[in-house]
Amino acid sequence: MKLFEIKKQTPNFLLTEAKNTHLEHLEDLVFNNGYEGAHLALDYIESLRRMLAEGTGTTSKLTVKWDGSPAIICGTDPRDGKFFVGTKSVFSKSEPKICKRLPDIDKFYGDQPELAEMLVSALQHLKKLGIGGVVQGDLMFTEGKVGQVDIHGEACYVFTPNTITYAVPVNSSLGQQIAKAKLGIIFHTSYEGDSLQDMSAGYSVNVSKFNQHSDVWFDDATYKDYTGIASLTPSEDGKIKAVLNSTYATVEKIGERGFSLILENKDFARNIKPYVNSLVRKGQQITDPTKFLKDFMSYFTDAMTKDIDKITDRAAQNRLARIKEKEQWMSDNANNLVGILAVYKRIVEMKNLLLRKLNQVEGVKTFQKTNNGYKVTNPEGFVAIGHNGGAVKLVDRLTFSRVNFQGKAK
Repeated sequence: MKLFEIKKQTPNFLLTEAKNTHLEHLEDLVFNNGYEGAHLALDYIESLRRMLAEGTGTTSKLTVKWDGSPAIICGTDPRDGKFFVGTKSVFSKSEPKICKRLPDIDKFYGDQPELAEMLVSALQHLKKLGIGGVVQGDLMFTEGKVGQVDIHGEACYVFTPNTITYAVPVNSSLGQQIAKAKLGIIFHTSYEGDSLQDMSAGYSVNVSKFNQHSDVWFDDATYKDYTGIASLTPSEDGKIKAVLNSTYATVEKIGERGFSLILENKDFARNIKPYVNSLVRKGQQITDPTKFLKDFMSYFTDAMTKDIDKITDRAAQNRLARIKEKEQWMSDNANNLVGILAVYKRIVEMKNLLLRKLNQVEGVKTFQKTNNGYKVTNPEGFVAIGHNGGAVKLVDRLTFSRVNFQGKAK
């Protein structure tokens, strides 16, 4: 059985993404691709439900989103066979920043000393793995960045590459590996192609082919549950099945034409995801679709009237006309829009239930550092990979997206 049996043809944006530079949230497929996106999101949910209901304890096409930084691209340049490291800028067509020697790092990143230091460490140590192709990983730590603290009465090695602190017991075998390592990295993406600029991404890495070296702690990001403790109970499985069936029915009731409302109305399509993100920043989510539409209209009106006194009268009149047009459009299509938002809301609810189960499997412990010590948290999220090569991210947005937004605002 294939893990993800997609009922409809996978949208092109999932099949042709050349580089792993951006992944969409599962639920946003509804806004991005309308009817097809809604079906695809539900098919992902159904496949994850089957995976967790079977409880086989086997490796699946699901990867953990490690909160590492920065993203490191490394491996063998297919054009000259030389080892290189870099950031996502290695893929730039205008000025690829490919670092094969220390002078390259100084040339491209001399004005960013912290990043340059990380790349120097990556160049020095990652070549020891004998990476034959091109891969991408999240840097977890470099030499001197692993500390030792007591967390809840247990001595742990800790490292905080971004917003999450990772902790590994000192007395564990993994702890012993990390104590010896000068660099830690989690690989999650591999690339294929005749040149770096023309490569396409695949959401998996076969790290078993890499050389083992005590200077580097590395792993792939594949979700592993060898215990079966993350399996859905019959009650939980039944609940998701029931919601899935009712949501599929709602999608069919709205139909392709109803969903096309989102894609065809440029003002709505352009503003809906930024508005959802504004709610995430406030720690809010869609609860009442009707209220959501009313509040969205207020958001759109505020955006259109901002600084309206500083533009020409003609431009101001055009903005006011667009507001009236949007009010009328939303009134005329209220039933379909409420139905679409109800689908979106249910997808989020099912996703969050699945996330709670996936987070029950404990590997490396994760925490958020606060003024009062370390607070237990979950991994940032997961990436679900379709059998056609597409991928979406499953993230608790009220926890991690909100934290990331707040971090960017500082």
